[in-house]
Amino acid sequence: MSDNPYAELRAHFAQVAGVEVSAGRGAQGIKLGGKMFAMFHKGQLLVKLDPKRVLEVIASGDGLPHDPGTGKPMKNRVLIPDTKKDLWIQYCEESRQYEAGTA
Repeated sequence: MSDNPYAELRAHFAQVAGVEVSAGRGAQGIKLGGKMFAMFHKGQLLVKLDPKRVLEVIASGDGLPHDPGTGKPMKNRVLIPDTKKDLWIQYCEESRQYEAGTA
């Protein structure tokens, strides 16, 4: 097992055409067409989804609202905690498909 909580995601998306896994300095996450659809955030995963889907994921207990520090949760982002790490690839794939459809 790796010390990097995102190693499995990095390995999975390194094999997907058109997807860039950013690492190093600055924002770390996964991009499609230069747009970030999943971001690594304080040991957890932040994904971009349709606002209705965000509410569904939160209601299911799989995700948490994400407030970037403004006092107001983002409508199209949901935080998938490390306790749901077994679902990270699933939600990242869903986020990638959403991003591909909005591009």
